[in-house]
Amino acid sequence: MPFETTEVSANADFDELIRVEWESYEQPYCRLIRLFCPILGDGSDARLAALNDSTERQLQWHSGDPTSHWIKVVDSETGRIAGAACWHIYEENPYCTQSDEECTWYPAGEAREMANSLMAQFLTPRMKYMAKAHIFLDICFVHPEYRRRGIGRLLMAWGVNKADEMGLESYIDATEAGVPLYEMCGYVKASRVDFNASKDEPSPQWNKLQAELLPFAFWPMWRPVGGKFGQDTMEPWKHGA
Repeated sequence: MPFETTEVSANADFDELIRVEWESYEQPYCRLIRLFCPILGDGSDARLAALNDSTERQLQWHSGDPTSHWIKVVDSETGRIAGAACWHIYEENPYCTQSDEECTWYPAGEAREMANSLMAQFLTPRMKYMAKAHIFLDICFVHPEYRRRGIGRLLMAWGVNKADEMGLESYIDATEAGVPLYEMCGYVKASRVDFNASKDEPSPQWNKLQAELLPFAFWPMWRPVGGKFGQDTMEPWKHGA
């Protein structure tokens, strides 16, 4: 089955793109999807509203960020999106100013408080390790019907080749499912990072949110310029150790 790798250029792609993203993260279920794409309410109407909101928000993020490059792999026989990835090309340090990410897609109150806390935990490693020019893989997914057909390698090849062309290091915050693919592409991982939402005397709502979003762990992963590990190569998390 032939596949074609192209950069997403049409806003119309986002309806299918984000639907595929959701289906990919839900089979098997990965709790990270709900940090960025919560379903506020019950029933099919709540899910559809959340999907539409997520699609609009991610399109706005992409359209407003010149470093953002969405790459899709398309089944050339059916025209379906088989998988996609969002790469960011940072030609200078993107973390010169302190990020204060506010998860406004959660309602104000305990839900947003927890989301803000988890988001800060998610952003901290990349801000600590990659305060320099680099290429960053924000998200990568393959639809369940297209897995184990080389789609992930095609999506990775775009960013890896771009990093090598530009002479840049690259970085990923990897889920457990993604680690093997990224290791095959020349990335090495740091220690596991586990989300923590502990709180003194948590409310029933806090406990409910905690059960929805946790447990979740990720691994900072890094690839040197050209993928070349020499005698003096040092992973960014070892600097100053």
